[in-house]
Amino acid sequence: MDSVSNVPPGQLRRMAAVWEQVLKKGGIGPDDSFFTLGGQSVMAGALVRAAGERFGVRIPIRTLFEHSRLGEFTDHVVGLALPTALPTALPTALPTAPPPDTGPRDVVPLDVPLEMTAFQRRIWLAEQIDPSVRNHVPLAWSVAGRLDPDRLRVALGRLVAGHELLRTRFVDEDGGWSVRLREPWLPPLELLDLGDSPDGTTDGTTDDSPDIPAGVTEWLEAALRLPFDLESGELLRAALGEFGDGRQVLLLCVHHMVIDGESIPVLLAELDRYCATPDRPRPVVQYREFAAHQREQRDSASWHTDLAYWASALEGASAATPLPAPDRPEPNGAFRLPLPAGLLDSLRAVQSEHGVSWFMVAATALAVSLHRWTGLDDVTFGSPTANRNDPRFAELFGPSLNTAVLRSPVTADSTVLDVLLRMRGEALGALEHQAVEFDDVLNHVKPTRRFGYTPYVNVTLNMNLLDDHAAVLDGARLTPLLIDELRSDYAKFGLTVTMVQLDGRLIGLVSHRGDQLGAEDARELADRLADLLTRFPDTLNEPVLHRG
Repeated sequence: MDSVSNVPPGQLRRMAAVWEQVLKKGGIGPDDSFFTLGGQSVMAGALVRAAGERFGVRIPIRTLFEHSRLGEFTDHVVGLALPTALPTALPTALPTAPPPDTGPRDVVPLDVPLEMTAFQRRIWLAEQIDPSVRNHVPLAWSVAGRLDPDRLRVALGRLVAGHELLRTRFVDEDGGWSVRLREPWLPPLELLDLGDSPDGTTDGTTDDSPDIPAGVTEWLEAALRLPFDLESGELLRAALGEFGDGRQVLLLCVHHMVIDGESIPVLLAELDRYCATPDRPRPVVQYREFAAHQREQRDSASWHTDLAYWASALEGASAATPLPAPDRPEPNGAFRLPLPAGLLDSLRAVQSEHGVSWFMVAATALAVSLHRWTGLDDVTFGSPTANRNDPRFAELFGPSLNTAVLRSPVTADSTVLDVLLRMRGEALGALEHQAVEFDDVLNHVKPTRRFGYTPYVNVTLNMNLLDDHAAVLDGARLTPLLIDELRSDYAKFGLTVTMVQLDGRLIGLVSHRGDQLGAEDARELADRLADLLTRFPDTLNEPVLHRG
């Protein structure tokens, strides 16, 4: 490529080092594409952030999707860096080196009130309205090696002491809320005897699904049913299970008020650090700093720009994507999509040619399936985003989730490729304008509301990168376990599709609320979605509103 020839070899090597670190691959060359190397949207954010710090420029995430090969991306970034006065000087807005490892930066008195983030307020309000709601996050890992229970207990205690969020009390005072810190506490570590065999059950939809020991599922199910006391400041439960042959599983159940998917790798890294150096505290970014940052952003010029973007994006859109409710409420349900093992590999060429992530492909398949299923020419669905654009919060422990709306309007002539390109723009726009909280968007556009249904996002598409949740803890290798049947216990929306990347393959999970969508209809939509994803490279010229 001509543009690549203009890149100084030294700059190309510097950028290749960034790509190799983020993508965890070696030998990346100038013609290698971010997408064929396994890149996806969350990883894109980390890559442009790291490249921006290395080259001293701010790089919009859109740049990586428009220049997806290493050489052309480097050429573009070097061009951005040329106007700087001194190539060795970084803009003052970029983060400086972390302070010395001397201990906490400050101490907040226990009686000083703190504040919730918008995400926490939404979760807190949901539980106040319906006490039966469970916003619990179940986590499970198989352990290769040995975890010592005593060392793990110490690490858990240090984790709580070091991260204020894990000792934060959410107190209901006269119908309002108050947030306070409490003194450090030691999470109990339950020891489980799982017997001599890992025999258990799975949903049986795939031959290669690992058997989950019954004791593991039983502990997690019990942890999900048992409500957390938000006023206690103790929102974490832990267990270490052991088989007769010495193998172990690590189990955690954490309230969503204090964790999200992006926080799980941080939690594991911190536990490992506390196991290795239990008596060496270090400065960490506390969650109250993130809450203060969110508050400071409100009513800023950029905040109003983002709000105007969403008002324009949703103008004329229906707040509801209709689902065929059963005549009588059914139990909630959850099951896997029947996806082939080589799906990720089959999507690489489409990703590279059109500059899209596999999440954008999944969003396209869901949009097209909804169009064909409902017959509507304009559908919306939601997707969680991790609002961590500020480099200070890249390793934040605590929930940073926002909700983005993806909209798909089509005409009689629209093809699957048209929707793909639309979803590409929608996803990039959402990432670029995610600083405004979803609740603020709703308050601004004022859609029609219906109890039990969330406007625009009652159908939701999640991305779960379990590959990022593998870790080393105190010398033992942790591999995440995917326990499908638990998902029906915490179905929050009419329909939720979760795409999981695990062990280099793409897995699809579907959960639905039985009062809004019956099992038979959920299966029908899921089959449409799975078929479209499986055939995706061959469907790009198909009309969207084809009913066959």
